[in-house]
Amino acid sequence: MSAIPTVLFAAVVLVGCTAAPDTTPSPSAPAATTPAPETSEPTTPGAQPAATCDTILTAETYDKFEADDIEPIEPPIVVNQLAQQMVEAGGVACTWGAPAAEGLTVVRLSDADWAVWESALADAGFVETNDPVPGAYTGPVDPGMGESPIVVVDGETLTYADNPTVASWLVPTS
Repeated sequence: MSAIPTVLFAAVVLVGCTAAPDTTPSPSAPAATTPAPETSEPTTPGAQPAATCDTILTAETYDKFEADDIEPIEPPIVVNQLAQQMVEAGGVACTWGAPAAEGLTVVRLSDADWAVWESALADAGFVETNDPVPGAYTGPVDPGMGESPIVVVDGETLTYADNPTVASWLVPTS
């Protein structure tokens, strides 16, 4: 008698694995009328979603931008030669600004080949300083802005910002 529940359980499991699925719709389950939205979720474990102008900076930075009436500028303004090279290599360029104010530009390039970009940074005059954040490379002073641009290297991702203060606003990629 004690073997009957075990045999019945095994039979139910086997039938459940081999039975043909019921294709009749359930009256309590509504039918999907629209396809599921595409997501930019990582396809491999540990991979980061693709960068966008809505995800490069921290949530606190976007909140501050909103409070200060700083909005995205389209198309992005990319004047630095190294930043332009990053865009040409597939980087995401973003510019934010307020009326009657200079814009702030950030370019993020994922899956960068470090050997290529290490040379490009050196050729453009960027020097590893790790200031204001680890992985920071400081560029020569931009005569028009009076500030040094910065590139932050985080794993295989390079992020250019035309203002070193932005380095602390970046969302880490690794």
